[in-house]
Amino acid sequence: MDTILTNAVQSIQIGIEDFQSSDSRRVLSAIRNVTAGILLLFKEKLRQLSPAGSDEVLIKQRVQPEFDANGIVVFRGEGKKTVDVQQIKDRFASLNIQTEWSRFEKVVAIRNAIEHYCTTESADRMRELLADSFIIIQNFVTKQLGYELVDLLGEETWSVLLEVAEVYQRQLEECRELMKGISWDSDGMTAMAEYLRCPECHSALVKPTGTSVSSIFEMEFSCSSCGHITTVEDMAEEALDECFGSEIFHTLKDGGDSPIQTCPECDRETFIVEEDLCAACGAGLAFVECGVCGESLGPYDQEFDGLCSYHYSQMMKDD
Repeated sequence: MDTILTNAVQSIQIGIEDFQSSDSRRVLSAIRNVTAGILLLFKEKLRQLSPAGSDEVLIKQRVQPEFDANGIVVFRGEGKKTVDVQQIKDRFASLNIQTEWSRFEKVVAIRNAIEHYCTTESADRMRELLADSFIIIQNFVTKQLGYELVDLLGEETWSVLLEVAEVYQRQLEECRELMKGISWDSDGMTAMAEYLRCPECHSALVKPTGTSVSSIFEMEFSCSSCGHITTVEDMAEEALDECFGSEIFHTLKDGGDSPIQTCPECDRETFIVEEDLCAACGAGLAFVECGVCGESLGPYDQEFDGLCSYHYSQMMKDD
């Protein structure tokens, strides 16, 4: 077995051993090892695809062109530094290598949250990380590297990963089922509900404490991971950013209006333009068209007291 693949397997195995330890200090070691193991699996794929005699060019940060013995330009890896995450993404994209980057980024976000905010209460967060890691590892190992996961990791490590993934999935399904019982105010908020996370520890295991309230904006949610009590107002901004992330990215890249804008009432990035609704406070637009020309008004036009920016500036000149 190649050194990179061996290191990947050992990192994941050690991470699982750390996770099973009763010593809370080994939690950080667990998440670092599992995340490092995934990255090493990605690098192993690039190593496999590197041409013979190229000094494993696809996993090297620096790539040097040179002539071979026949005078043909070839590329060789240079130095000891290997590719970083962004370089792996770029090379996977150009080589059409499929993996679940969104899930991996979630794993990294969980790792960062545990490292910075909740190292003393991370049992459920670790389950979430390992559950997502299991899916990434299983799909990549079988589809890209051509191994059976149980054969590569060993039955003991594979069994722990599988069990943790199943336990976490049951917890998540219970929370999601309770969320489905809520009558959200719009399609946008219904979609957002799947991305709600605890603002304290970033866990997805949030559920309503009760539904007997007159408005969802008065509803409280509890986090099964850390016990924090929160509201839609405190979760909506991050959830909408993730839910509408692709659309927001394309408007930033290609121009146009973002589907999510700043609410003129609560000043959060939580106003769903298409639905004229703030997902954090429930506010709608006070003015929807210019009183002079009839032009449609958006969240950013509300400060002009019912006028478009042009007619507001004209009015100010007249004054």
